[in-house]
Amino acid sequence: MKKTFKCASCEEPIKNQDSLFFGDVNTYYEGKPLCEVCYHEDEPVATIYYRGEEEPYHISLTRNETEGDFKAKWRSTDAWRGRYELESEKYQRIFSDAILSYHESEAMLKELNDKMMEAFSTNGIDFCRAFLRTSNVFCTDYDIWVRKEPDQILRAYLTLERIKQEVDYANPIYSTGILFDRETLGKLQNILGNKYQIKTDSDVMKLVEQKGEDLLEEIRDYYKSNPGEDNE
Repeated sequence: MKKTFKCASCEEPIKNQDSLFFGDVNTYYEGKPLCEVCYHEDEPVATIYYRGEEEPYHISLTRNETEGDFKAKWRSTDAWRGRYELESEKYQRIFSDAILSYHESEAMLKELNDKMMEAFSTNGIDFCRAFLRTSNVFCTDYDIWVRKEPDQILRAYLTLERIKQEVDYANPIYSTGILFDRETLGKLQNILGNKYQIKTDSDVMKLVEQKGEDLLEEIRDYYKSNPGEDNE
């Protein structure tokens, strides 16, 4: 008698042995039985492009088309949010950022990506680009990886630092308008005065982490002293 398998994903019995698949190495369903639909149609959590190739290699919960070069893992930031992150024994991540739809930084990262690809290809750097899914449908994480060899890593870092300067990567404008628009940042700077520097979203978040409820008290005290201002 042939053994009957149940799909580890949809939990339906797999009656046709030709429709039986097993999860690829370095996936969530590694070695587990899967039906044909669940194996092939599972949505990718990571898409990798090797060097200048146009063909993408996908990693889903069932498939790993990188043949084990990379492994994707989910990292929770809270009960509802999180993102997928890559691990690799062959490649070293040298850059990571978030592509935010309709944000000013999107065009800057596109320019950085294009310059990086041209420079790395010209200088013989073995690199990969990875695009990873997050819980925010308007946000995709973007990584650059290079072959885990000292010469490759050092040359890639030096080249990337030069490109960052060319595209003005460190400009604070690219760190605003994500959680707080620039008008709100300006209001917070005015309220809290010169003892804090508030230029980016991360400046506000660091203050929240450091001061907690005390920061809210400072804002409330400001509006008590300035009752005519809009405090919404």
